[in-house]
Amino acid sequence: MSSNLPSLRGLAALDALARHKRQGAAAEALGISRSALSHRIADLEAELGARLVTRSGRVSMLTDEGTALLAAMGDAIGRIEAAVAPLQRRLRQIRLSTVNTLAANWLLPRLPRFQRAHPDIEIAVLTTQRVVDLDGEDVDCAIRNGMGDWPGIQARLLFRETLVPAAAPGLALGRPSDWPVIRARARFRDWPLWWQQTRQKGEAPAGGMVVENRAQALEAALAGAGVVLTDARYLDTHLAAGRLRVLGPVIALESGFHFVRSRAPRNPRNVDALARWLEDEGQAAPQAGWPPGASD
Repeated sequence: MSSNLPSLRGLAALDALARHKRQGAAAEALGISRSALSHRIADLEAELGARLVTRSGRVSMLTDEGTALLAAMGDAIGRIEAAVAPLQRRLRQIRLSTVNTLAANWLLPRLPRFQRAHPDIEIAVLTTQRVVDLDGEDVDCAIRNGMGDWPGIQARLLFRETLVPAAAPGLALGRPSDWPVIRARARFRDWPLWWQQTRQKGEAPAGGMVVENRAQALEAALAGAGVVLTDARYLDTHLAAGRLRVLGPVIALESGFHFVRSRAPRNPRNVDALARWLEDEGQAAPQAGWPPGASD
């Protein structure tokens, strides 16, 4: 391939000027200043050794050489821009993996605030129950639940995991030992742990509904099927909207939710910005809707 091809940026500036006639409108279409537009065209003229643009008052017109150049190019500029656009968008995008329960009940309600502060960053949230390979899959970062001691991975703690019982406001309940509890298969130890640490009387409920995961358990509680034991941070929006009520104290666990990242993300600055924001959100106090003292 020849090394004497003219600057693509200069050709794009010339094409924009041909379409818009005025430098200000052409610069705005390219998202650059008028000065930058003039410099790009001047550099292109220097590269080619030809005058490509002339001015008549406030209107810029192509010379015969400029017109011939664009005619020979045809729609090449448009086709190149169309091919490059998805790649440029991918550089702005962050692909974040996490579990569905966290995404739906903690992350997604908060993301609009991040996007208002960073309108140039696009977040693609990918939900899965498995642990993704940060360096082998098309993801930039993830929020993982655990102790944060994954080999070869730097983890930044967002918040410690908690457990708190909650139920729909209309659900009739007696003593805690008689609660119709909802259990997730992967979290069978949660109810005995909460029962013991909060020193409840009697035996922990042994029956109740069994579902596959915590997301389903929370959905069942919202439908009035029983009492769910879940992370306190999943309840903020549901309490504020009156869909759930807290039934007992919150206990803290040793495990937590951590931000982890690929060793070589395509957009390290964007990932850094997201990591800082998530840490701030993780340390924030519960939102409106908690009864006094319930989240202490």
